[in-house]
Parts: sequence; structure tokens; C-alpha cells
Amino acid sequence: MNNYTLILGENPSKGARSPLLWNKTYKHFKINQKMYPRDIPLNSFDYEIPQIFDDELFLGGAVAVPYKEKIINFTHNKKEILEGPQAVNCLVRKENKLVGYNTDGIATVSILEKKIKMGSLEQIILLGTGGMAKAVASELARKYSKINMYIFDRNLNCLIFKNGKLKKTKHTLDRSLNTLIINCSSVGFINNVKIGKTNKQILEIHPFLTQYKLENNHINQCISTLKSFKNLKFILDVIYQPDKTLLLKIADYLGVNSQNGLEINLLQAAISFQKVYPNQKLNEIYEIMGS
Repeated sequence: MNNYTLILGENPSKGARSPLLWNKTYKHFKINQKMYPRDIPLNSFDYEIPQIFDDELFLGGAVAVPYKEKIINFTHNKKEILEGPQAVNCLVRKENKLVGYNTDGIATVSILEKKIKMGSLEQIILLGTGGMAKAVASELARKYSKINMYIFDRNLNCLIFKNGKLKKTKHTLDRSLNTLIINCSSVGFINNVKIGKTNKQILEIHPFLTQYKLENNHINQCISTLKSFKNLKFILDVIYQPDKTLLLKIADYLGVNSQNGLEINLLQAAISFQKVYPNQKLNEIYEIMGS
């Protein structure tokens, strides 16, 4: 049997792009291997992961939601991850040990640096507190520690990223500053986040922007919130399915420069592939995956 890689998640077989991108790259480099999606139910995660890791033919691969944080306990470099991004989206077998990495934060900041002058920013508002948000917050804090960064969860708590941890803070935002807004939550993803007693109301925009106003009012409230930032320089939504979330449609309406997460997804996949196969050139991997 050949070596192989996996994307591990609750249901990556339903639309994850990694197998397509990795397998296209395998074919180009004539590597006789494949990436497969591995659906792991929540109630069997602790049982299945050790079995997967024990298979020496498994070289690593990608980690999808909701396991980017939970899988840390199974990695050889757990301490390093907990002191940094606090989430893993890439696994690499090294000397028969599984090492975890996070390429989400690196890819996100790299794409942002191509789109805007990061040095001109005075304030970053990051929406979400999951694995993606922690990875992005960690990388931003590492590279741009002088820029104030405030993180909001779905309960509208304001947090800061300090010493590798998310901590609650009481702070009133200065809406006159040069501001970047990043949605790192899954809010806006196709049919993803449901709220309410009947679990039927789709949450289309992060509550920080809508103050939990639903139906027609939530769009008006989002417009009002975004308008309140007098120097809103850019909006990044890490979601790429759909390619235009409601947040990005509103950004277009207001004339605010914005970007979805497709390029981020592509770049993080390329970086992850190179982690597993370090002899391949990143630029070439990226071009192949994007072709």
C-alpha cells in the first residue's frame, strides 16, 4: 500500500477543497499518493484519532472544523501550539511522530499584506473565537503587536489576545481610527449557524454587526454599524462558500474594499502541502492548486 494523507473533520467529504487541491498537486509532481476526506463523528473522535495516527502509512494532512483545537492533545508539539496559535490545521509525520502546525494565520496575514497597508491600521476588529480566529489573532499579534486588536464572540463579549490567551476586557471602541474588520467565525457559511428556540433562524451576519437584530432589521443594523466606523479600510471574510456572504454584499453596497477567504484557503493548503513535502517549492504548489 502507498502512503496517504487525510483531511480530518466532522464531515469533510461534503465539500472540503483540500482533497481536490492536494490530489491535483500529487498528479503534477507524479507523487503516487492521495488525500482522502475522513469523516469523524464527535462521539468517536477520541477513539478514531489514535488509530489513524498509529498507521505509519499516514503522512499527515489537513484538519478541519470542529477539530482544530481538540486535536492538539494528540500532537507531539502540544506545548508549542498552546503557546502560539492554539489551533492545528496541518499535521506532518516526523520521525514517526505527528507534529501539528497552523497555516491559517500565516495565510490570512499574507493575503492581507497584499491587499492593504497594514502599517497604516490603528485598530483591528476580529469576529469569532474558534480555531481560525485564534490562529489569525496569534499571527497578527506576532507581526503587528502595536495595532490594537479587539475580538468579539457571539455573545458580544469583547476580548483581547494576550500572552497566547483570549481574555475579556471592558473597552469602548474608537470608531474614528483606521480600522480593519475580519470575520473569522463560521457565520455566513452556507446553511451553517442557526439560532433561536426552533433552531430555524439562519444567522447570516456576526452579532457584533447586527446586535442580534434579525430578519430585515439585521441588514439595516449592519449597515449602521459599519457606517459608524469613519475610517473603515477593509473587510475580510474568511468564508468562501458562498463567494459573496451577506457581509461582503453590504461592504460592496457601502463601497468598502473587501475580500472573501478563497485566496486564504488556497494559500494555507499550499503551505500545508509544503510542510508535508518540504522539497517542493511553495510558489509552484500555489500555482498548481490555483490553476
